[in-house]
Amino acid sequence: MWFPRVLAALTALLLTCNATNDGLTEAVSWDSYSLVINGNRTFIFAAEFHYQRVSQFRIIALKRDFGSMFHGLLMPVPEMWLDIFHKFKANGFNAISVYYFWSYHSPSKGVYDFETSGKNLQRLFDYAKEAGLWVIVRAGPYCNAETNGGGLALWGSDGSLGSLRTGDETYHQAWQPWVAKIGEIVANNEITRGGTVILNQVENELQETTHSANNTLVVYMEQLETAFRAVGVTVPLTHNEKGQRSMSWSTDYQDVGGSVNVYGLDSYPGGLSCTNPDSGFNVVRNYYQWFSNYSYTQPEYFPEFEGGYFTPWGGSFYDDCAAEHDPAFADVYYKNNIGQRTTLMSLYMTWGGTNWGHSAAPVVYTSYDYSAPLRETRQIQDKMYQAKLIALFTRVSTDLLKTEMIGNGTGYATSSTDIWTWEIRNPDTNAGFYTVQQANSSSRASVTFSANLNTSQGVITVPNINLNGRQSNILVTDYSFGQNTLLYSSADVLTYGVFDTDVLVLYLEEGQTGQFALKGTSANNTHTVFGTSEIVTTTEASSTTIVYTQGSGKTVLQSKGVLIYLLEQKAAWKFWAPPRTNRPDVKPGEQIFVFGPYLVRNAYVSHGVVHVSGDNDNATTIEVYTGNPYIQTIDWNGIRLDATKTLYGSVTAQIPGAEDRTISLPALENWRDADSLPEKLNAYDDSKWTVCDKNSTLSPVAPLTKPVLFSSDYGYYTGAKVYRGYFDGNFTSVNITCSAGLAFGWSAWLNGILIGGNVGNASLATTTAVLALPLSSLQPKDNLITVVVDYHGHDETSTAKGVQNPRGILGAFLISNNTTNTSTTTGFKLWKIQGNAGGSANLDPVRGPMNEGGLYGERTGWHLPNFKPTSPKFSRSSPLTGLNSSGIHFYTTTFHLNIDSDLDVPLGLELSAPAGTVARIMIWVNGYQYGKYVPHIGPQTRFPVPPGVVNNRGMNTVALSLWAMSDEGAYLDTVRLIEYGRYQTGFGFDSDWGYLQPGWDVGRLEYA
Repeated sequence: MWFPRVLAALTALLLTCNATNDGLTEAVSWDSYSLVINGNRTFIFAAEFHYQRVSQFRIIALKRDFGSMFHGLLMPVPEMWLDIFHKFKANGFNAISVYYFWSYHSPSKGVYDFETSGKNLQRLFDYAKEAGLWVIVRAGPYCNAETNGGGLALWGSDGSLGSLRTGDETYHQAWQPWVAKIGEIVANNEITRGGTVILNQVENELQETTHSANNTLVVYMEQLETAFRAVGVTVPLTHNEKGQRSMSWSTDYQDVGGSVNVYGLDSYPGGLSCTNPDSGFNVVRNYYQWFSNYSYTQPEYFPEFEGGYFTPWGGSFYDDCAAEHDPAFADVYYKNNIGQRTTLMSLYMTWGGTNWGHSAAPVVYTSYDYSAPLRETRQIQDKMYQAKLIALFTRVSTDLLKTEMIGNGTGYATSSTDIWTWEIRNPDTNAGFYTVQQANSSSRASVTFSANLNTSQGVITVPNINLNGRQSNILVTDYSFGQNTLLYSSADVLTYGVFDTDVLVLYLEEGQTGQFALKGTSANNTHTVFGTSEIVTTTEASSTTIVYTQGSGKTVLQSKGVLIYLLEQKAAWKFWAPPRTNRPDVKPGEQIFVFGPYLVRNAYVSHGVVHVSGDNDNATTIEVYTGNPYIQTIDWNGIRLDATKTLYGSVTAQIPGAEDRTISLPALENWRDADSLPEKLNAYDDSKWTVCDKNSTLSPVAPLTKPVLFSSDYGYYTGAKVYRGYFDGNFTSVNITCSAGLAFGWSAWLNGILIGGNVGNASLATTTAVLALPLSSLQPKDNLITVVVDYHGHDETSTAKGVQNPRGILGAFLISNNTTNTSTTTGFKLWKIQGNAGGSANLDPVRGPMNEGGLYGERTGWHLPNFKPTSPKFSRSSPLTGLNSSGIHFYTTTFHLNIDSDLDVPLGLELSAPAGTVARIMIWVNGYQYGKYVPHIGPQTRFPVPPGVVNNRGMNTVALSLWAMSDEGAYLDTVRLIEYGRYQTGFGFDSDWGYLQPGWDVGRLEYA
């Protein structure tokens, strides 16, 4: 056995010598074909994941010990990330790509938190390592990501950041501490120090508009690269081109400075429509040329490739966007990339999550589901299953990692001009990969054709290949698996494993014809068939040819030295290959094959028992292939099941689902209600409020009037702002301009009487209104105008000035028939502002700096657990009764859940309001703001709330703020808990999450 090991070591050494590295480490190098990690070529199939958008909580999870023995141990872990990481790994991904948001970790200048709850990055890296996932770091300082301010620190929204994303020294000094802090954490978790970080992205989609060494963008990139290297980051640096719009930061194209080690291209080519299912679906066929022109010494890398897409305020909701959920997208588009020699691809998003609190940029609403393969509710959709078939193929297909483009085109190597083919080939092994797709990729036609495949035994014509509309196949030639070789196959290879025999897995749609040939088989070899597929075998001197029609479910073909699973594509979605190692680079001999459940998280063999941990929705048959002939028992999530051995060596048993389990969701009743806008009344005491007394600002946007009323200038960055402006005299109207992001709204009251505002528009981030001042409501002196301005986030830099676009009131002046006011003579004698409790002090570090705003109920903590609504302010009233005039009310209640500990039941809240309702509603669950419902703009009405935010075995507090924007008032006609699904699971969600739900304390009264 020593010779193969020595040969492998020599091969790795030779490969390392030929590859390029950054001069700091040889652990990660590259050439024009692929990344080389620890001497091995590797296909990176990564999942984009944003830890900020997932709640953090303690769980009980099955842990694997990958020593000589494997033991299932229960251990508490403090984050939910591991559940999602398990699902990534199970579906074939070997890496995660992660943005790190400066805004989330730095509530104020000089203050950083990398330890509290969901901001504990070391645990994030530890869980990635435990799950067997490499990490691609994307630490900004700018991220974009449809997140608030693009991830820049919100304390810099007052203009103190300088000229954003340039070499400006003010900006340089602002971001340096962030890079120093995050860079040190990254460096400590690199592959060179026992971690799994393999790449570090610098900035995000920064277009190199001028190739000049003195250009401010070049200076900026040089500053960033120097800063990351200075704190010990040694892995290759990368960047992501913003589509095929420019050519930026590649060493292979006009390198004048600032270039990175590995160039990447972002692409969202689908062009899909939520309202027109026939729109788009046109694949891009010039990626190969693009990379050949601009990064020819580097592997083809997509740091962001379309896993879905976001929808905006007023758009279609993700549940209603069937086109984005179509598994055909994964099948055609991801294989199209492989056909063009891509060996690094990260799907954005793979799990999107929730824009809880005020973490969203104005372009998106609460849900960041993104129509991603893994839903916001953590449920696996068919697009994820289809992506798994491709990811598992790349995991074992080492010949795919070094290929040259041989040819491509319409009718290339086929009998039909309706078919487009890519042919790539490994120059060392001569293994070939023919990716076939419709020439018109949006076509839904069924096309049958033959392919002329170049093999080691000459060109072979394979007939009766069918593409059923939006479908793609990768036809392989001279494809080695274990001790065997496929001469060719017209069925897709899913994966293979090396057990007591070689096990190959192929898939097609039901009714399609597959043909493959095994090299070097004996003329007297026999074949046994188990299943429904019709199979004809022909044995020749140098190969055996198998032609079959794919039946439903699975068919197994057994012969000497090989076992072949022939799977119907939809049945293949429930095929799993859990590794017996926690390394990201899983070898074919380090897998167990499992068929049947909704999800398999992990599997191992111990003392004649195969232990399988996973999730299951409906009772089904589980089949496990281990290569161990002595297996008699299957342990499914701790349940011992007598196994039945099949004639071809697997074991089967019946496993339970959750379809017959009782889930009782209580009605939300016994609400308590109080006025959350006492500030509209003259008698309210605002003596502790912040006085707006600034006549200058660092903001790049000039105030329309003075004093400056920009909220960030007074230390209030997120959430609603409440202003009180005082004046004397008989003015007839007031001109007010507010800005708070797309679809925001605002309302104004004169001495407690509504005078108007703007209810919001999905296309407008700034609005102006001239509001009449009713003579009957005016006083001779000390008139009060109260303005409440909603907040939908700070802008990304795709909007001019980005995060430094001011929020709140931009200008306000009074108008009379006899006077003309100017920017400095507005008629107001005093303005005061109130925002979130404590401003930038970050009173609630567990939930973080973006959870709350300035509504009275928020400031005083009415949304927090343990708040007792017993004061005379509160009455028994429900949001289903609501308000009969304008204003803002808070409603709070509690409910108890008792969900079985072996169930995962994704929950949510559903709200609805009568047609024509003009209102703004926020939702809090156990203190977390988990929804913004704007019925007159939409689209969201259902709000997932994950475990850890909701206690699935215990008491919960839910609160709603209801802002009626007209004197017609507003009420809801639905407020209820909903269930998205139920799964029997081995991943324990039964825990005490109180440490993540700090409750009310008397200190909140300081902000009344």
